Amino acid sequence: ALLKFVKFVQFVALLKFVKFVQFVALLFLCAAPVACAPQPLTVTRQPVHIRLVVSDACSGLLDELTRAYHRARPWVTFQVAVYNDEVARERLLSGGADGGAFIWLEDPATLWATLLVSDAVALVVHPEVPIEDLTLDQARELLRGRIGEWPDGTPVQVVSREKGAGTRAVVQAVVMGPHSLTLTAQVVVSDASLLATVSRTPGAIGYVPASRVGEGVRPLKIEGLAPAPDPNYPLTYPVLLATVGEPTGELREWLQWALGPQGQAIAEQALQRK
Repeated sequence: ALLKFVKFVQFVALLKFVKFVQFVALLFLCAAPVACAPQPLTVTRQPVHIRLVVSDACSGLLDELTRAYHRARPWVTFQVAVYNDEVARERLLSGGADGGAFIWLEDPATLWATLLVSDAVALVVHPEVPIEDLTLDQARELLRGRIGEWPDGTPVQVVSREKGAGTRAVVQAVVMGPHSLTLTAQVVVSDASLLATVSRTPGAIGYVPASRVGEGVRPLKIEGLAPAPDPNYPLTYPVLLATVGEPTGELREWLQWALGPQGQAIAEQALQRK
């Protein structure tokens, strides 16, 4: 009887051990899927650096677009160099940049280009000039130097951008035609300088992008129309994004973003009229 009791105790102990082993195995099997489940991969993007050459007429707009894109995609950085349109185009064609932004291209066929947004050239005068509106013919005669005084007798002083500037090319093509600016024009090399010169010079007239017009000068209507990127306003111009050949890689991604809803909203805000 004692032997049977001992065997019974051994059997119960063995049974308990087997159940314990089964329990441990069950715990392992339950935990294994969690431990062995594939973990999400963290992808480190390779840094991308994009070099742009930009017309000074649209430099503020491009600054807004590149900053916004970098905030959304921190691995993409931009180097933005600002020139007049002629110099920017030469830099792009010589390989000094990956892409560019222009308001005037002498030979568009040499580049791949697409429309980003439209702006317009505004003729601006000193605030005391006693006129509000000009025809294209009157504007041409003023800029040629054929009209030397305003109606109140104040001498006319033409202020112009340098050759190669996009705004000067627009004025030459639309207003001047085959004629040249007066030799007495005061030539400056930036829109900021032009605005400052016109604002402090009685009788002065010049031209800048409509989006740059601010205090200290007064924009004139042309043919009855206020300066604005409208098909009926004669000095409307396109802002073009351009590359040498069709863009690829991250440059293409940025261009598509700039032409999409986010980029267009930023562009419209950057070009709001003052």
